[in-house]
Amino acid sequence: MRHHVQQSRTTGSRGFSLFELLIVMTIIVTITAMAAPNMMERVRNGRVQEAAEDVREVMAFARQQAIDSGVDYHVRFEVNGQAVVAIPAEPQPTLVNQAGSDSSQTEVLVMSLVLEPEKMFLRAVKGENAGGEQLEPAAFANLDGNDSLSNRSWSTPILFRFDGSAEDRTFRVMDEENRTSEISVRGLTGSIKVAPVFMMEAD
Repeated sequence: MRHHVQQSRTTGSRGFSLFELLIVMTIIVTITAMAAPNMMERVRNGRVQEAAEDVREVMAFARQQAIDSGVDYHVRFEVNGQAVVAIPAEPQPTLVNQAGSDSSQTEVLVMSLVLEPEKMFLRAVKGENAGGEQLEPAAFANLDGNDSLSNRSWSTPILFRFDGSAEDRTFRVMDEENRTSEISVRGLTGSIKVAPVFMMEAD
């Protein structure tokens, strides 16, 4: 009589050893350490870019209001500060709507912005007359905190005309580490451009 003996092999999954886990964790930590500075730099650049886009929106508002109301508008930024305003060029303008609507129904609108976070600044380009004048509260009529705005130091006005044209101007949004985005206005068309963020060398 023959006896058949069968040996069964059981296969199972073998867990990772402590050494293998340490190697994987070391690789992850190394990759994270290498990527973190680039990620943080992108975040900081993004903040400056976003602030510049917010300023561009105020300027675009001024241009559109000038066209709609038939009234020239000024955009002023706080020199080395954080505020920007879009206001009529004259405190009490005479409204002439270009579309032919009743001027009594045309409302002069204003707009203001204070940059966030606090460590963001508006500055003139080198060689340009930055200004630095204070304006009467009447210049900021219908804006919240007009008394506070009148105590700030304002740039020379950037003019947006009722025909859609403007003045050629360039100024900067910067953070405390000199990350910079330049905002430029083309006088002929009134178009507003925001440049990509770059690192500004100290003057």
